[in-house]
Amino acid sequence: MLKSSKVVINFLVLVWLSFTAPAVGGSYLESAHGNGGFGANRQPIDARYAQYATGNCAHCHEAHASLDGLEPEPRTGAAPHTLFYPTFNTARTQNLYTETDNFCFYCHGDAGQRVINQDYSAAFGGAVAGSGPQSILAAFNQESYHNLYDIWNFAGLNTAYPWFTAKSNPCSACHNPHLARRNWDPAQPGFPLLSAVSRPIAPARLWGEAERMSAYPYEAPYAFSLNREPAGVGLPDGDNTPDYVGFCTECHNPANLIWSTPLNRNLRKVNWGTTGETPDKHGARPRQGHPYSYGTPPLLEPYREAAAVKTNFVLSCLDCHEPHGSTNIMLLRRRVNGGDLPEPVSAAAAKPLLPLCVRCHDRGHLNQLHHEPGYLAPSGECTLCHPNGGDQPEVVACRQCHYHGKNL
Repeated sequence: MLKSSKVVINFLVLVWLSFTAPAVGGSYLESAHGNGGFGANRQPIDARYAQYATGNCAHCHEAHASLDGLEPEPRTGAAPHTLFYPTFNTARTQNLYTETDNFCFYCHGDAGQRVINQDYSAAFGGAVAGSGPQSILAAFNQESYHNLYDIWNFAGLNTAYPWFTAKSNPCSACHNPHLARRNWDPAQPGFPLLSAVSRPIAPARLWGEAERMSAYPYEAPYAFSLNREPAGVGLPDGDNTPDYVGFCTECHNPANLIWSTPLNRNLRKVNWGTTGETPDKHGARPRQGHPYSYGTPPLLEPYREAAAVKTNFVLSCLDCHEPHGSTNIMLLRRRVNGGDLPEPVSAAAAKPLLPLCVRCHDRGHLNQLHHEPGYLAPSGECTLCHPNGGDQPEVVACRQCHYHGKNL
């Protein structure tokens, strides 16, 4: 298609989408892939694609499997949904992933048409731009990650998602490629009012542009200085933070069993509500004063001041976790509440969660609290936390007592 036909093609796409796409969430031309300025463009891979307008469907779909009589690279033959490459390599059950394992990695990878995608810590949490992974592929190839095979398997077996088939891409479980918007830009970090995600139960609309954390008793953490997340433009009541609780608990809830191939076990169930078995203290369960002399454990700002007027805080899942991958265990962010974690959070560490916990909880008070007589055990049962005894006893890992599914 010649450049002179760009307007016509975009107009036809707009007309077509007006009949096929829902009114809620915008159209393809408003999406990150369909945008005429920065949308999908395979020209860096093949110069012949300069004939197509940026954002044109042909940059992902090869309806006739040829360009000037030849099939463009990579040459694989017919692929589902007329894409230029198969959607997902189901034989890759764990990382490390390569570009050829996932259709999306051809653009959101480290070669060819490279799209810069910062992790959440950098895009919205105030971490130095360029300090973490610079692509989705790199994010998934870290210590912990949302396993793509497990997502593909879980969504495919879930009868609530009849649209997801064996030919679907696992990324589409959370992202509708025809609607997802670009909500981060290197030149202008932070577009918190633009959503890139869709709930699996409602893939035809975006989630988070109207649904905000302000629906809960929420307090947005620091991004940098005294500015709040997301990206330093958030308001303390969370008006600019998407409702990631509603989004993530679509799958991570008390009802669903989710198998983790990397961990070789089911994930712990997450109860972010107020009733049922072990509601999480970081969820909607009412904050409780401590039964011993210390009262409510002191918090760091901005939570300490807010605690005087708010009876509870419901944390956003992304206050602590990365959505794609992390250098830390359990998808833990590398920067939380306006500060970088001082050391990597490793499963081999004696107290692996402590660098995370002390970003919001006073470290000195945590030490005192755990030694308050009768807090964890009757006097004399120190070996519950110090199994080796001695003058400088080794402390068991924090996550032995503190994790989702346990209300300590």
